[in-house]
Amino acid sequence: MPIFTRRDFLTTAASALALSGLPIRGNAAEIFTSGESKVVALSDGSFSFPADFWLGATDAEKDQLGNPVVIGANVYVYRANGRVFLFDAGAGNAAFITSQFDTVGRLPRDLEAAGIAPESITDVVITHMHPDHFGGVVFDGAPLFPNAKIHINDREWAFWTRKGFAADAPDQLRPMVASVQQTADLVADAVTTHSGEADLGGGVIVQPAFGHTPGHTVMLIDLGSERLLILGDTVVSDHIHFAHPHVGWALDLDPVNAEATRRRLLDLAATDRLLVAGNHVTKPGLGRVERRGSTFNFVPI
Repeated sequence: MPIFTRRDFLTTAASALALSGLPIRGNAAEIFTSGESKVVALSDGSFSFPADFWLGATDAEKDQLGNPVVIGANVYVYRANGRVFLFDAGAGNAAFITSQFDTVGRLPRDLEAAGIAPESITDVVITHMHPDHFGGVVFDGAPLFPNAKIHINDREWAFWTRKGFAADAPDQLRPMVASVQQTADLVADAVTTHSGEADLGGGVIVQPAFGHTPGHTVMLIDLGSERLLILGDTVVSDHIHFAHPHVGWALDLDPVNAEATRRRLLDLAATDRLLVAGNHVTKPGLGRVERRGSTFNFVPI
């Protein structure tokens, strides 16, 4: 999800030990266990947006959302076959973020509280390259996960790293694009791209979920006794997008495909009884999807 200033928004539509099952220090992490598998839910903070960002919502639905609407900024850690996966990386603390938002950039603190060393992360899997998902691969001007491969869809990488994009993007987007490209330059040597559906090993499959961005991706993880679907920005707020999947999100680049993708994934999650993880669902963002006629309901765990 792109990050602009609030004004621009309104003008545009644990370490190996912790992961091995030993107690996690502090209160930062929440853990879901399935058999021998563990998913650690961490938070990068939260965002607040005007209710008008949920396009097509009725006045009554907006009243239920509140104004502003607070949404989560969740990330997830999973260990398999000696690898430690981080799904999305939070916003980081680049000037573009810190100059506008003081409620994100918490991931390094949460990792420390959970006893998870950044050096222990072997794979960072990015749903898309908006700053609140990708910016956190860099912190204090240097890569935060020095031993990790960073997995990104090839269409997504090509879109955001295109030469000249920061200069020819719409005026209100240029600072964001420039920040994304600066982050990409710092971690380019660690990036590995995938095309379409790809098996990353460790039971982690990435699948195209285009619409929100040109190369937006979701992750389907085999936990052994069940599967976990990480939704990325196909759902933005548990308080409206499940019950009203037709409602748009102002920051979708392709609203028609974004809605189709949201409906397809929620139907899949309900039909197959998947565990789902929502990056912008109320912390920790883990739950199930129930079908209610032609719409859905989120049931948190």
